[in-house]
Amino acid sequence: MDSALDEKQCVDKLGELPTGPRRAEEVTLVNSHCPFFSSTTRPTREQLRKCRWATLVSLLLIAVFALLASSCGDDDDDDDGDGEAAAEATEEAGEPRQEETSPADTPPEEGPNEEATGEETVVDQTATEPTAEFDEQAVADFYADQTVRIIVGASAGGGYDLQARLVAEYLGEYIPGNPTVIVENMPGAAQLIAGNHVANVAPADGTVIGLIAGALVVDQLLANPNVEFDFRDLQYLGVVSQDEYIIPATEASGVTNFEQILNGEELTIGALGSTGPSIDVPILLEEVLGANFNIIPGYGGVADVALAMDSGEVESVLAIVAAARTVYREQFETSWNALVTLTEERVDDMPEVPAVLEFTETEEQEQILRLGAIGPGRVSRPYFVAADVPEDRVAALQNAFQQMLQDEEFLAAAEAQGVNPLTGQEVRDIFAGILNMPEETKNRLQELLPSRS
Repeated sequence: MDSALDEKQCVDKLGELPTGPRRAEEVTLVNSHCPFFSSTTRPTREQLRKCRWATLVSLLLIAVFALLASSCGDDDDDDDGDGEAAAEATEEAGEPRQEETSPADTPPEEGPNEEATGEETVVDQTATEPTAEFDEQAVADFYADQTVRIIVGASAGGGYDLQARLVAEYLGEYIPGNPTVIVENMPGAAQLIAGNHVANVAPADGTVIGLIAGALVVDQLLANPNVEFDFRDLQYLGVVSQDEYIIPATEASGVTNFEQILNGEELTIGALGSTGPSIDVPILLEEVLGANFNIIPGYGGVADVALAMDSGEVESVLAIVAAARTVYREQFETSWNALVTLTEERVDDMPEVPAVLEFTETEEQEQILRLGAIGPGRVSRPYFVAADVPEDRVAALQNAFQQMLQDEEFLAAAEAQGVNPLTGQEVRDIFAGILNMPEETKNRLQELLPSRS
């Protein structure tokens, strides 16, 4: 490769790379020709901080010179002038010194239950649990001048990628040593290429963070041989937002409530690729509750299905509740009917939309839907590092992730995607609960989703 590649070429190249020990070297080569995959053009927060610091130092020097000029002009005002100038200098100097204090030593100004801008950016108490103690200086010495990569299992421009780039912009500020954080896209094999790479190939030193579809835990549960790691062994930073799924139907379909498709009326639903939640969930609803879907696979993303819904090609999609409030708000208000949410209880701001567990009649039905459809959505975008990353660096990354989730600027920027976080331990517990489900439930899921095994 002698010249820069465009976005499509980069995505295709990365998707074609084989797994194995040489993959990291080949990915680096491809990304050297894909500069937009690695960083953004706007200044980093660390650069902005240095700029503010330089400005405040200049103000301090101006105050000192003003004090000297005043003392030379009027000896009678020495005491008052010195006191006022000293106070001003202290004020000017105080802010940058406070900013330069290590994040681990400075408690967040905003409590864990307070809201940032927007109704969807509530930080839950459970997502701010303290992480383990670590030697901050040793960690800072390691991360100073390092580059941390977030490897995303999806293509550039999609939901995973956009969230990862937002995290990359803020996370480095809270990691001791303030490393640069960049994003590298590694799509392919339903995001398993990225998952296997981070777990088994990438350096296990805390400089590589993974972001893949948490629904892949179902593939491990059902013994898919392409999953080359155990979700229980990975070490998790947390989740920015739990995905709660919702199924709408277009007005043109004539379907206005979930009971209609439970009673035999067919709903044509578009699905992404050939595997994953957008296919699994309709299948489970068919097999467990008797819903009647006509599943059309192969779409590139939810946006593609939404366009197909507008044109009448399909009538439904497995969407995210947060997107129903933002990206697809107009459709939900004018031309899409919300049928059901894949949640245990009704969503607070959608009280008229029933939750799927309201339609279960047996404990087995409830358990299959809770573990096979609802649970994977809660951990759909986990940030993780490999099992062998040293404990102190894992603790530092977990601490940085939680502090980022208290950052008002981050919360405001993430509002459109929604913020409903989980700690690393909560993510681990959810994965363990799914993987440790009763054997009879697991066998039933395997019968229902044979393509995942």
